[in-house]
Amino acid sequence: MPRWAIVLLVTVGAAVVLVPLGMLGLFIHAYGENHRDMRFPADDVAVSLCRTDPGTRKPVAELLVTSRAEAKGSYLVTVEFLGEDGTVEASGAAFVDDLAPGGTATAASVGGAPVDGAVECVVADAVFTAS
Repeated sequence: MPRWAIVLLVTVGAAVVLVPLGMLGLFIHAYGENHRDMRFPADDVAVSLCRTDPGTRKPVAELLVTSRAEAKGSYLVTVEFLGEDGTVEASGAAFVDDLAPGGTATAASVGGAPVDGAVECVVADAVFTAS
């Protein structure tokens, strides 16, 4: 086989492997740059107290919402109440209306069903809507 054919095969083979790898690297870099400053509304919500109401035996989560948004808006927060084995025993929602940027507010979420034993309160989701 002539030397030029070997050089051509090696060059084409390297291009077939390296070009897709380079494109993948560029995609990963661009994806990271585009999502670097993303804000997730659930990061604005913290569970300040988790308990079971002694009268109704329903789980209750008290929430602290600190807005890091750039505009005034409302938060709809979904809370899951986990049992000792990690399964979802109940869920509830809380709503905070017209919270200014940098402002804080409290809200409570009550589970829809009574539970037995201790529960862990977890923010499952939060949706921010600018007003």
